[in-house]
Amino acid sequence: MVALQITSSQRVFTAGRTGSGKTYFERYVLAGIQRLVALDPKGTLGRMAPEWNLEDWSDRGRRKLLAGEPVRLRVPLSSVDVGDDPRYWDTYIRDVYRAGNCILYLDEIYGVVPPGSKPPPSLTACYTRGRELGIGVHGCTQRPAWVPLFAMSEADWFFVFRLTLDEDRRRLASFMGASVMEPIKDRHGFLSYHVEWDEPIYTPQLIVRKARAPKGQVRP
Repeated sequence: MVALQITSSQRVFTAGRTGSGKTYFERYVLAGIQRLVALDPKGTLGRMAPEWNLEDWSDRGRRKLLAGEPVRLRVPLSSVDVGDDPRYWDTYIRDVYRAGNCILYLDEIYGVVPPGSKPPPSLTACYTRGRELGIGVHGCTQRPAWVPLFAMSEADWFFVFRLTLDEDRRRLASFMGASVMEPIKDRHGFLSYHVEWDEPIYTPQLIVRKARAPKGQVRP
């Protein structure tokens, strides 16, 4: 058993195809976080997913965020029409940057920054300058080849579940090493990698135990 110490101000990159376990993994990692803003472009973290313990963005929630109080907020798309415009998310991410001392979670990175579009300046700021403000960023994706490079170049931790395309594995191999090119055979198996490690560690399946790990730790 390996204990992974993920601190609240680090950047985490989690990749895997639908059903591979990446969202379940992130839900577990973020379960004890008291100040969280989750961007939900897929619309899957709302009332039908009560285990995430999120409340939809509101003026009241925003005030609590800016006041430094505990709050776990979900930002859904307001309509399908804004889904391809990264500027939609900019207002919310600016509030995260202004508030500090919280974690920003992108449930699908390319849903916030569609392929070929320019990332919101606030998102770049959170990734590149947010550490000193106590801002952590967790980004999930099915397609690593489609997301902005800084989502990986700024990452401290990588967690890679099953991926379908070699294109995606090649992008990750440039950060994690050649072992990522080998397909993961276990249904919910994944690779864990920290940027200071020589190579990734493989885990056949995440096992969540009743006795939770100390705050900020994950035990695969």
